[in-house]
Amino acid sequence: MWPTKKRPRPTIYEMIILLADSNSLRHSGLQQFLKASCNHAIGVSDLTIIEMEKKNALKTSRMSLRTVFLYPKQCFALKRTDLLLDNKVHNLDDAIDLIDYGLTANLRELATNLWCIPVPTTLPIERQHAEGTASLIISNLRIEVAGWEQEMVAAVSIFSSTEISEIRGRKDVRPETVRKTIDLLLDTTRDFMLRNQQKKLGEQITVKDAMSMFGFRYSLCVMLYTLSWIREGSSTGKNVEKRLNDAIDLQVAAAGTFFNGVLSTDKQVKWISSQARRLLRDWGAYVGEDLLLFPP
Repeated sequence: MWPTKKRPRPTIYEMIILLADSNSLRHSGLQQFLKASCNHAIGVSDLTIIEMEKKNALKTSRMSLRTVFLYPKQCFALKRTDLLLDNKVHNLDDAIDLIDYGLTANLRELATNLWCIPVPTTLPIERQHAEGTASLIISNLRIEVAGWEQEMVAAVSIFSSTEISEIRGRKDVRPETVRKTIDLLLDTTRDFMLRNQQKKLGEQITVKDAMSMFGFRYSLCVMLYTLSWIREGSSTGKNVEKRLNDAIDLQVAAAGTFFNGVLSTDKQVKWISSQARRLLRDWGAYVGEDLLLFPP
């Protein structure tokens, strides 16, 4: 019998890359997805790693990164969010440029050390330091999202009762309501860029370029999150910790538009991700080919 020719490992350009949130990292379907094909891969954002490390970092990291330990060559880390804000993604090459190979190597090494027996003696101290850093970042983010409810109330105030009824009904939305929603998105995007990218007030950026950047896509996800809030009846008093998790999930959904989608068991995350991808594609922006692992 002739020996079977072994198929060469695919390059990253041939891989299907899904962005994983913190819950999906521990989902049983994730290992099945990666085992099914060496073309399958996952990406992990900085906030997903930080959320993993915020409490009991040694134990939580070990459980969350078991899949990375088992399938290291199919797991990648994205650039820190603050370092990818100026990236303009118009094609696959640009999307691949969002991956940080140094952080990827660190993530794979961490996964190996966490599952090494015995664990390196320095690992508990390193994980304790990571937990302190993650806790500080999460505390700052918690302060930021504490004001989200007031901001959403202010956003809703621009819509009349008739327009709110249209949004809640999801049908027969008039062009004026759509226009007002788009204006809200552009205002939110501008505020995000001024606050996070320190853009000069006189600097011009086209909508086409804006759509290729993380800030626009994150703002789009926030807008969809707000619309979802309106549709649910604009209830107030939501737990701040839930808002915090929502903020992290929105980052994953936004970054996932550059790749093949998100891995999440959260219905809201999947809805926001699918709507953001559809809108961006309709507007002519680059979006990776769709692929869903977990059913809606």
